[in-house]
Amino acid sequence: MHMSNEVFFEVRRQKSHYYLDAEEHQTVMDLKRMLAGITKHSADTMELWKLDEEGGKTQLLHDNAQLSECGYSAQNAKAQSPAPIGLRVTTGEDQLQIADVSTPPPIPDNMRQEPAPTD
Repeated sequence: MHMSNEVFFEVRRQKSHYYLDAEEHQTVMDLKRMLAGITKHSADTMELWKLDEEGGKTQLLHDNAQLSECGYSAQNAKAQSPAPIGLRVTTGEDQLQIADVSTPPPIPDNMRQEPAPTD
């Protein structure tokens, strides 16, 4: 039976959260290229950080390292519980900043029961 080597990530930067999936053999640079397509920041200006359970950065992920070498696997980076990664853009940002994620994000308008308030 073929085991899936797909890994899932929740990439956090300030108030933005990006959900990505990749293969264990792909590299950190591959993730940066995916993010570059979403965020419009150059992959060269990004740092990706491994995060602990509390969202604190623990380790800078090196561009040429495979995701499996960084400790990510189908066991700890699942679709229902993606592995957290911090994104820092090095142009104009001194610190890795992630907004507090203990409060759930607002429910998208299309999932609300009552009409959404209009600004």
